[in-house]
Amino acid sequence: MKLASIPTQIRHNGQPHAMEPAMVAAPVVAPYSESASFHFQTVTWQADGFGFDATSGEFFTASPTALMVMQALSEGMTRPQILERLTTRFEVARSTAERDLESFLAELVHIGLTSESN
Repeated sequence: MKLASIPTQIRHNGQPHAMEPAMVAAPVVAPYSESASFHFQTVTWQADGFGFDATSGEFFTASPTALMVMQALSEGMTRPQILERLTTRFEVARSTAERDLESFLAELVHIGLTSESN
């Protein structure tokens, strides 16, 4: 996968969260998803990128790359394991993937989808 210049990877209640063009890519292969849906924190994510938090009523949309990272986090993968998955799955330099992963994880903390401990 080559990184695309798309400024948003997650929308929260319909509002884009402006971000660097990190973690957003045009797929060379089908997006990673072993199941039709998965849970990340209190949000249920569908393979199409739609997420709904039944406890707060908030909804989100995410790119296929962002979904892959959140699914990996929900599976308990470490940052190095996620980085390996990104560089294996997408056509991206390790340094770029590492920078983008850190940026994306910070955004997850900012919108309350994970704690800083990830």
